[in-house]
Amino acid sequence: MLRTLDNTFDEIRRETALAARPARQGTAPPIATTLRAIADAWCEGLAACRQYEELRSSGVPHDRAVREALGLGLIPSEAPRQAAPSLYFAGQA
Repeated sequence: MLRTLDNTFDEIRRETALAARPARQGTAPPIATTLRAIADAWCEGLAACRQYEELRSSGVPHDRAVREALGLGLIPSEAPRQAAPSLYFAGQA
């Protein structure tokens, strides 16, 4: 009886362990492609760092320099605001 229970528990453990493993989806990209992507990202990061340092040394505030170096655009508080839509009263524009 005990051996039967041990065997049953072992089978349950094996089944749950197999079910918990993620299924492979497709194949991994070739190592050369992955390394190239890492190298490109590294180069972009270094270029952004150089641009940030150049902006900071020319007196640009930190927030603006980071946004310009990373290409994030204007600081939301400094972005131009859209004009409010016209209000129409009693058919008059």
